[in-house]
Amino acid sequence: MSATRRQVLAGAASVVCLTGDLYATRSRADTPANVVQSTESEIAVSIDNATLGSEDRVARVPVALSVPTNRTIALEYFARERANESNRPGPQANTSQTIARGYLIFQPGEQQKTIEVPLPRPLQPGRSLEVELADYFIYPQHVYASRVGRVTTDDGTPTHPTPRDDLFELPPLPARGTVVFSDDLRDTDFASDSGFRLDGRPCWQSRYSHGRRHDSNQELAYYADPTLNPEAKVWGSDPSTGHRFIQAEYVENGLSDGKGGKLLLGWQKNVPFRYTAAIVTSRTLFNRITTGSYVEFDVKLSKIAGSWPALWLKRVGDGWPPEIDILEAFIKSSAYPADAVTSSIHWLGDKGHRTYGASVPLTHVEPGADIFARFNRFGCFLSERQITYYFNGKPFCAMPNLVGVGPWYMLIDVTVGGVVGQPPDASIFPARMYIASVKVIQFG
Repeated sequence: MSATRRQVLAGAASVVCLTGDLYATRSRADTPANVVQSTESEIAVSIDNATLGSEDRVARVPVALSVPTNRTIALEYFARERANESNRPGPQANTSQTIARGYLIFQPGEQQKTIEVPLPRPLQPGRSLEVELADYFIYPQHVYASRVGRVTTDDGTPTHPTPRDDLFELPPLPARGTVVFSDDLRDTDFASDSGFRLDGRPCWQSRYSHGRRHDSNQELAYYADPTLNPEAKVWGSDPSTGHRFIQAEYVENGLSDGKGGKLLLGWQKNVPFRYTAAIVTSRTLFNRITTGSYVEFDVKLSKIAGSWPALWLKRVGDGWPPEIDILEAFIKSSAYPADAVTSSIHWLGDKGHRTYGASVPLTHVEPGADIFARFNRFGCFLSERQITYYFNGKPFCAMPNLVGVGPWYMLIDVTVGGVVGQPPDASIFPARMYIASVKVIQFG
């Protein structure tokens, strides 16, 4: 394509991502050969320059990582057209219009992607196009990117970079495994405080191994049990389907301590617990998850602002970290997207507690994905080098296995507050998680 006037996209410097201890070898097939191998890694994101002919209707903008990633990184972009600074005579000229929005998902081994921005018309003199690169639904503990590139009109020799999209497919689920654990949680005595039934058989445990509160997260809810806390329902069954649910509730008068007083938050003076949380763990029931295990939860969530549902694994024993988070939904407001989940790992590195996490739009793997409208299967497969996460049987996210072989047990919970903050409206509670089934398949 020929042109006498070009549009130039100015690239932006990158920002440094999370650092962490990486695995030292790459002998297995689930470790892409070009993934950086070092004890400490910094991954930066950058937008390159590009030029367009004056009649071009698509801007192709290269985005690159400083090294091939060893974990999933999800980015979002917005393209906006606006007037150039020198052509803004008044406040109204500062208005902009979003003309494109999309996602870039870097999977392990990938380093470069191309943003394609369709232009409604050729860029006119005095107008510019801004392409903002940012995290998709930012993982609470760190920031990967926040940069803006600009397309402006300029004269010169056009250059058209060749679009490049690295593609390293995540591994599919293995075949021919053995189901070593399966439960639908429908038994009336499916959970207890001790993790054992009255006849001595193990069951789900209705609390953490260390107790019924999580002050270090500044959570607002007490992990209640209906046997110990009569004012809390905590769990029940859907009368139409029979599916088990657990729930976080609002208790206006606060929870009783059984001694004439109220249970108080440990991190706020004289403030009672007015919310309950619900948790069930397989610590006493099944705690043999290890390398070669696939763990899957079939669940449906509720969009209740201020709630924090999660599906995760904890290593046997009371130490923390490590931790594997299959799903966390940080529901801060009613605007929470219906296809957003966060998957992560926590481990103990040379510099103390470390974490990798990715918030991935599930419509990237399944159009119309909705974690609130229907049941979905969330799982993870633990290999020696990599932990791969699955949505309805399709891989969507991966992290290096920096947490070891375990053994692990499962935790299912819904809490309130913490990283999602104070609920804006207590009247919309309870926040329920419906559970259709839980299973563990062992391969190899």
